[in-house]
Amino acid sequence: MVNKLKGIAKAFLQGIVTDKVRDVYDLYTLPNFKHHNGFYSGDRESLLEGMVDSNTVFPNKKLTIKLAVAEPPYVTLLSHVQITEDKEVAVVHLYRFEGEKIAEMWDISQEVPENSPNENSMF
Repeated sequence: MVNKLKGIAKAFLQGIVTDKVRDVYDLYTLPNFKHHNGFYSGDRESLLEGMVDSNTVFPNKKLTIKLAVAEPPYVTLLSHVQITEDKEVAVVHLYRFEGEKIAEMWDISQEVPENSPNENSMF
């Protein structure tokens, strides 16, 4: 079950940076899905529309999942998102599952500094 939930979380996250946002929301989230992103209302539709808009504004963004950790009913993903040529962010998504559907999500991001003194990188 752990690997299945990780696979679902990864497929959802990879899907929301494409033109298939609505499809992956329908496939992987519950109708009463809620989230804790501070830039949108906490309902499913507001974040879905935000992701659609983001993909319109940044059609060439790239997402690479660097780490996946699961302790059901939770899955956590660490990702590297290249938004534009000049802007990169590290993002942690935490998903809470009910069965095999995402019921709730938290996300935290930090911009990758251009000249970080940290020799380990953010990833």
